[in-house]
Order: sequence, then structure tokens, then C-alpha cells
Amino acid sequence: MGLAVIADLSAALPSGPRHIFPFVIGTILLGLVCAANTLPWRAYPQWTAILPSCLYVVSAALIIISVGTIQTGMMPIFLIPVLWTALYLRKWQSAVVVSVCIVAVVGLSLADHEQLMTMLRRAAFWAAISIVLTVATHGLRDRLHRALAEHEESLRQADGLSQAAQHLTSLLHPDAVLSEACLLAAVMVSPPSVSGRRATYFRIDGDTATGEWEFDDSDHRTSSTYPLAEHPYLTKVVRTREPACGPYDLDVVGPTLRANLLSTGTTHGAWIPIAPNGVLHGVLTVSARGMAISDELFARAVSLGQIVELALSNALALQKSRREAATDPLTGLANRRGLEVDVAQVRGRRPFAVLALDVDGLKSVNDSFGHATGDSLLVGIAQAATRVMRRGDVMARTGGDEFAAFLLDANEEGAARAAQRILDALKQTKIDGVVPAISIGAACGAPDSELMEVLKEADAAMYVAKGQGGHSYKLSEGALQVEAAGSLPRQTAGA
Repeated sequence: MGLAVIADLSAALPSGPRHIFPFVIGTILLGLVCAANTLPWRAYPQWTAILPSCLYVVSAALIIISVGTIQTGMMPIFLIPVLWTALYLRKWQSAVVVSVCIVAVVGLSLADHEQLMTMLRRAAFWAAISIVLTVATHGLRDRLHRALAEHEESLRQADGLSQAAQHLTSLLHPDAVLSEACLLAAVMVSPPSVSGRRATYFRIDGDTATGEWEFDDSDHRTSSTYPLAEHPYLTKVVRTREPACGPYDLDVVGPTLRANLLSTGTTHGAWIPIAPNGVLHGVLTVSARGMAISDELFARAVSLGQIVELALSNALALQKSRREAATDPLTGLANRRGLEVDVAQVRGRRPFAVLALDVDGLKSVNDSFGHATGDSLLVGIAQAATRVMRRGDVMARTGGDEFAAFLLDANEEGAARAAQRILDALKQTKIDGVVPAISIGAACGAPDSELMEVLKEADAAMYVAKGQGGHSYKLSEGALQVEAAGSLPRQTAGA
């Protein structure tokens, strides 16, 4: 700014001594304006940023005065600071500069001895041009800033969705996926700086909607279980499997939901069905307080829902494969690996007992009646033994005709009672005309004993029982020695 008038100075050189002084002062001020452009104005208070523009107006006015008349066509140079301020400074600063320019025009008109009406028309003309130029420039700046902000926000959200996809798909448990999905939905599907963000994941069980996972950054927790008929928005999404968005109508919702909406201040919502592999699993709900959810935010919610579906599908498949890997497909009991996992989850620093069970004569049953009868026999034994086990005990099929039972807080007396209950139950069981018979070995372990080591002792005792004719139980020698040493207290209320 300032250099634009240098080319016109030669044409406007003063013609007499009385014009030299304003010309020299104006030129010096113009040079100061050019030098001022190199200063770090952002380091100074905001109001100081208008000083170069105001100084420019003064220098331009002095140069015009030195010419001797305002009819030289140099008046448009006053638009240079107006345009520069509109491009780089704030609106209030533009208003100050426009006002200074109008004052300069009026002052020049007075110095040129113009009539009042001519002066007013000139001032009005340049004021209108300056105001239109300022408003148009600031409007263009605002549109460019909005476009840039929207572009940056789109990039940020795309990056956020990408990170959300990586994070969600890295989670291995369905509960972890859904809990994190509520957090991401509340944060991502809300305008920036909005407080009280809220998201809930509803599981649909028949005619009931239950909010099993929830995030609310206002720490406002409510009961989120409703008859589905009270929630027409969830009902529609469940029926159509299509996402929806809009305001809550308190006149059409049920009393429980209405009370919840009023207590949380929720006015709008977005409802996204989550159907991994095409099977509806639940509905992700994003709530808004006092403002509508825009189309852009709704589209973001739908995109997030698609990511949640993928992550949940992976987690459910992994959970199913792990469950199948730890389960005996014939009896539905845990297998050897499942036994180890279950025991690791329930064991504490407490004594325990293990039963090793082996079916007597299964090969003869298979040879005489077929393998289908043999399989039925194994299923019947599993069911009969499970019925007489205590709550918390673990029953597993560890081999073709072998079973094991883990008894927490049990000594050899409790193990003996559990074995006898199983034998008695099998005496009352008849499968395809066959009464099953089994041999049982029992062993006890201290709190720090290894499960597999104790199971080996139980296996050894089981073979002793089988060698004695079968369909009986035998305590391991190790269990008897531990009891004799008094290391394990005898329990009267045990297995």
C-alpha cells in the first residue's frame, strides 16, 4: 500500500513554492507507510493495525492539496487503504478507515472551497463506493473462510472416520466395540464445542428396547429401558432398517421416554440401525439438546454406523470362533481348552478339587448299537452329571470318552460326595436301552496348585477305579496324604 501512487507523483509535482511543504510532508508520510508494512503488526494491539492506512490517507490528502485542486482525478487513491483494510483487517477496523477517508474527502472539499451541496454529493459518492467495496470484500472473505473451514472440517472428519475405523476394528470384544461406538458417536456426530453430547446403543429384545451402552459427557445417567411402543422412532428404524433423524415429539412418545427426554433436555435425535451381516443387532442413537442435527452430521452418523457394523461383525465372528474353539460340539460342554479358560476366570487363592471321569464300555456300545447310540450316551452322561453339579462348578469333555469336573472350594470329602452324586444320577439314566457306567478319579489341589497337575492325579485315581471293576470312584493317594497332613480343612458343607 502506498506504492500505487508513486507513478502519479510526477504528473502531480507542485507548480509553486506554496505547495512544496504539503507535498514533501505527504511524500515522507507515504515513505513511512511503505516502511510500516514490514513491521510485525500481529505482535501489537489490534487497533494499531489501522495506523498505516490512516497515515496513508493523510499522506494522500497532503499530496492532493499540493496539486492545488481535487479535480485532478487522484481521488480514487483513497480506495487503496479501504480495499487493503477490507482484505486483511477486521470489520470495525474497515469502518474506522472508511470514516477517515470520508473525513479526508470533506476536508479536501473545504480546502478547495466547494459549495455545500457539491461537497455533500462528493462525500456521499465516495462514502457509497467505500462502503460497497468494504462490504463486498468482507463478504467475499467470509465466504472464502467458510469454504476453507468446511473443507478443513471435511478433511478432519474424514481423518476422524478413518481413525475410528482403525480403532473400532482393532477391538476384539463386542462390548468394547459398542461402548467405544457410543463415545465416538457422541463426539463426532455433534457440532464442535457443544456440551452435553449423548449417545446410546439400544438392544431390541422382542417388544422392549434396552440401552445397554451409553455415553453422556454431562454425566446425566437415566434408565434407558422402554417398551418399544413408547419409542416410535426406534420402532420405525427397527421396522424399516433405515436410519432416521429429526425432532422428538413429546405428544407421540410414551411416558417413560417423555420423562427421560425432559430430564436430559433432549430435543432431537438420530437413529442408526446396526445390522452386522444383515441381522439387526441394535440401534445407535445420537441425542442433541436444543438444536437440530444437520444433514452433514446425520450423514456422518450413518458413515459411523457402517464402520460400527463392520467392527461389530468382526468382533462377533471372533467371539463365536473362540467360543466354538473352547466348546465340545457334541455335548455343549467346555473342551479341555475351555476348561482351562473357565478355571482361570473363577480361581482365586482357594483350594479346589478335580474329578476325572471315563465312560466304561463305550467301545462295546458303539460296536453293538452304533456310534449314534454312543454319541447319545455321551450326551446323556454330560446332562446327568451337569444337573448334580454345584453352581459355579465347571464340567468339560476332555476326550472321546473322557470328562473332567472342576470343583472350587472343595476338599476330598466334597469331591467324594460330588462323584457319588454323579454315579447315583447315572443309575437313574437310561439311553436307548443302555444304562451308562463311568469310573471317576478325584484329586485335590492347594490354591497355588496347577490345574493340569491335579488333573493327572485324578486320572491316575480314575484308572484305579476302572481296574477295580468300574462304575465307582477313587480318591488319589495325593489327596489322602494331603488330608492326613491336615493341609486342607475338612468341609462339612461342600460339593
